[in-house]
Amino acid sequence: MSLTWSHAFLNVKNLDSMLTFYTEILGFKVTDSGDGFVFLSQLDDEHHQIAFREVEADVAATTRVGHFAFRVDSLDTVLELHRTLTTADEPRSVAPITHGNTWSIYFSDPENNGIEVFCDTPWDARQPLGKPWNPELSRAELEEYTLELLREQGEVRANRRLSHSN
Repeated sequence: MSLTWSHAFLNVKNLDSMLTFYTEILGFKVTDSGDGFVFLSQLDDEHHQIAFREVEADVAATTRVGHFAFRVDSLDTVLELHRTLTTADEPRSVAPITHGNTWSIYFSDPENNGIEVFCDTPWDARQPLGKPWNPELSRAELEEYTLELLREQGEVRANRRLSHSN
């Protein structure tokens, strides 16, 4: 399995100051936002390279990293990792979540750091969107389930990352 770095998700105490720093100093652009989440990127074909969620000011520093995310090349790879994680000698809590534009699994490493491994779907989606999905579904059933979630949001659009890479 080959993992490609995708993004970091951070819990922040002062969203306004973080946005000012990342946009005005580092040159990121806000690509999406809603419900206390903000997504930023410098790349046209990446929905986000970094994401923030504002949390209570007294949250411990050890919870600042929400998760590290890695992209894989296919749904089969995501499913294979899911099977490995759930059948290991020390099984981990694994949460399959679709964001509409990805099929992801979330889990923790041995020191409880959050990890997301995902593959792209053919579609784009307004964020935040996070709904559980069943790894036992066929590819066609999973695609229909995901499309229904996207239809509830409104217009179904092609995944801009995939359309830029063709």
